[in-house]
Amino acid sequence: MQKISFSMRFRTYLIVVAMLLSTAVNAQRKRAFLVGISHYDTALTGYQWNNINGVEDINLLNPTLKNQGFTTTVLLDEQATFDNIVNQITQFTNKTKKGDVVYLHFSTHGQPIEDLNGDETDGWDESIVPIDAYKIYKKGVYEGQKHLTDDLLNKYVKKLREKIGPNGFLYVVIDACHAGTSSRANDETVRGTHVGFTHNNKVFKPSTTKKSHYRIEASARQSNVLFIEACRPDQVNTEIKIDGKRFGPLSYNIAQTLSGLRLTTNAREFVESLKHSLMTTGRWPNNQNLVTETSY
Repeated sequence: MQKISFSMRFRTYLIVVAMLLSTAVNAQRKRAFLVGISHYDTALTGYQWNNINGVEDINLLNPTLKNQGFTTTVLLDEQATFDNIVNQITQFTNKTKKGDVVYLHFSTHGQPIEDLNGDETDGWDESIVPIDAYKIYKKGVYEGQKHLTDDLLNKYVKKLREKIGPNGFLYVVIDACHAGTSSRANDETVRGTHVGFTHNNKVFKPSTTKKSHYRIEASARQSNVLFIEACRPDQVNTEIKIDGKRFGPLSYNIAQTLSGLRLTTNAREFVESLKHSLMTTGRWPNNQNLVTETSY
């Protein structure tokens, strides 16, 4: 029987290791959770939200992400109730595994909501507005229970980061605003409202900070995370019009960026390319600043 040399055994070992590493890389999953609302029930007393074009954002992004290998969960219009968003993101989170690249996206109205637990220095939480959330507090009828607050969203973000672990990555995109006019003027559509949702008749005054970048706590047990928001608290998020369709400016520019760049754990490259798109395409509203929050 021919004796196998040490060098041959070592080469075989290297080949096996390379194959295992390749398998591990290829096994990394890409998953996206996308929420878009266009048609709020504007006629129903208590809602009073103007219609926007969040569904257009998701219809633009969904095929782009699928082409990059993402498995997508999509909630549009009447699917985007508070209960369904919470139930679906719970299932989505439970199915997340170590090393996943996860992308969350919300194209909806946004609204500041009075902070009742004292964790906000300015006295206001930020919230995403599901299709069945009222705009105005009505004691005994609607008291904010269907607003998706940043406190609740951050619980899912924390759990996702723990499940993903340090070898994956989490992106969170919010194409809404929390200081808009909630009206159509000069043929412009904005997302959000300057009216804070309040239990105690407080008046919302948006922060006038000029900061556009914030740091988030990092952890060796959790994935890194990148939050991208369409504007600062004192600014409105104005939709843009492209070939007769309206889009959130952040969603549109992300779609343009991903047409030439694959979304991976390299968030720095993604942000640089996104900012380049904002500066060069001419498809970004004046007086509106991109906001990022990062753990890296």
